[in-house]
Amino acid sequence: MKIIGYARTTIINDDLDNQLTHLTKFNCHEIHHESCTDEASQTEHADLASVLRLLQTGDTLVICQLHRLGKSTRQLTELMQQFQQTGIHLVSLQEGIDTRSESGKAYFQLMDGLATMECTLIKERTLVGLNEARKKGNIGGRPKIDGRTVKRIRRMYFEKKEKIQQISNKCGVSVGTCYKYINLSETDVQKFLEKKA
Repeated sequence: MKIIGYARTTIINDDLDNQLTHLTKFNCHEIHHESCTDEASQTEHADLASVLRLLQTGDTLVICQLHRLGKSTRQLTELMQQFQQTGIHLVSLQEGIDTRSESGKAYFQLMDGLATMECTLIKERTLVGLNEARKKGNIGGRPKIDGRTVKRIRRMYFEKKEKIQQISNKCGVSVGTCYKYINLSETDVQKFLEKKA
């Protein structure tokens, strides 16, 4: 079971040496860092994704502060869920979090609760927004495409006058929508146009 240290600096907070000192004192087997500067260091330079790939069940990731690990609350809660599911431990020195201990395991439960709360709040805000839009007469969702736009998409594409991105922009629809109607057979196009008539 490895103890892997991870340090990250930013443009406004370039304290790599300080982080490395704390991680070394913790007796990490390996120390990796992600830095905004190109200064040479005796530690291995690696981004977070690379470090996470090194971790296996029972291993411990050590950081100096929580904000070094997650660049947003959402990213942090997702990482905590991933750690809990894969049996990886986390130690954050400044916050005194150590999920190897019983009290530290409560941190996983707290983050799991925060993730659930975040999902509920997003859902709630979305529903409130949709209800407000409906009150104003907006149904929501993608606008319906009319027969004239379908003909225009197909004409521009098959005449090879425009690239697909230009067709998408000019017709006000996504590239995927363009391809949907480009790939229809002539028979299906006729059926679609008859429905719209």
